[in-house]
Amino acid sequence: MARKEANNRKYIRNWSEYNERLVRRGELYINLDFVENWDEEVKKQNLGKKGRPYLYPETFIQFSAVIYEIFHLPYRQMEGFYRKLSHYIHGLKAADYTTLFRRIRKVNIDFSKEIRENVVIAVDSTGIKVTNRGEWTSTDRCDQDFPTESPCERKMEDT
Repeated sequence: MARKEANNRKYIRNWSEYNERLVRRGELYINLDFVENWDEEVKKQNLGKKGRPYLYPETFIQFSAVIYEIFHLPYRQMEGFYRKLSHYIHGLKAADYTTLFRRIRKVNIDFSKEIRENVVIAVDSTGIKVTNRGEWTSTDRCDQDFPTESPCERKMEDT
């Protein structure tokens, strides 16, 4: 009997709202604050270092590791990505693919399977943080950008 009652209900979906939520899933927030501190960070990394000095700060390499992990770009394509991005962002220097390979493989970022779906990755001048989506948005400014209700939630109306 419960099944028959469920079939008599009419499901109504707000398609424009549902579409907007699907589009938001593809949004990418990139914080490039590390570009502002580029030279200072490189100077700190090279203090007391023997051998060839670093040209790229650790926060840039962490950012690159995130881009590599999310988009699965080969290193040569990442070099091209940074070349083009450096035309638009003053202060960003494009790294060669060999440097990217050598430095990214030393970065330890754990993308566990449990948080792979709803993840916020913050990279700024202080480093990298990978969190579940709710932790960051509940304490930051994006509460209205990330609705808490499910995109598949349906409103039911009695017929």
